[in-house]
Amino acid sequence: MKLIKVKGIVIREVAYKDNDKIITILTDTLGKVSAIAKGAKKTNSPFLASSQYLVYSEFVLYQNTGYYYLNSTSVINTFYNLRIDFDKLQIVFNMTKLLNSVTDENQDCDKILKLFLNTIYVLDKYNKNPKLVVNAFKIKLFTYLGFAPREDKCSNCSKSLLDCSDEHIYYDYISNTFLCEECKNTVDSKKRIQISKATYNAIIFVIRSDLKKIFSFELKDYMDFEAFGQVFADSMMCGL
Repeated sequence: MKLIKVKGIVIREVAYKDNDKIITILTDTLGKVSAIAKGAKKTNSPFLASSQYLVYSEFVLYQNTGYYYLNSTSVINTFYNLRIDFDKLQIVFNMTKLLNSVTDENQDCDKILKLFLNTIYVLDKYNKNPKLVVNAFKIKLFTYLGFAPREDKCSNCSKSLLDCSDEHIYYDYISNTFLCEECKNTVDSKKRIQISKATYNAIIFVIRSDLKKIFSFELKDYMDFEAFGQVFADSMMCGL
């Protein structure tokens, strides 16, 4: 029996038979996998903690008849405070729904795993606006998946948007590009959204920054950033 060691976080758990669970794990090397945790619902089970939602562990897995099974586990972080905060838990639940939709087995998910762990760590430990954190997560997630918008120039006139003095920038969510103030009417108003220049700069910062720095920005008005994150994620999901 070949044993496979991975690090991962449980992003879904489902009851199976009387005492077992099927858990979905976002791993560093196998992508997203489902594994059977035998006896995990028993109070004396060695898998009791590691098979719970949002628990980050080292897992030793084996395959049998096409299914993964837990052989042994070692808990790294339970994110306990996050799991008992209903408001934050609901936010994270929506994030894991998104992760379940965009990841698959045998996909390289190491960066995505690190992004998710970093995001929930920030939500758990720091007093950051959750809406800024979650939407930065969405932007970086789809950047890692290869869907970053062409961000530096207006898609119509090629003017540099980073250096321009426009008060507003426009995101064309059909073509996944940005437009300057002068070129906004080249796209139907129903196919674009308006964002402030400060919001645009924050978006570029998240896209280009190292993972450890993507939450180190502030916005006085987060509404545009939240609107962009939602529209961007929805439009990218339609393209998958």
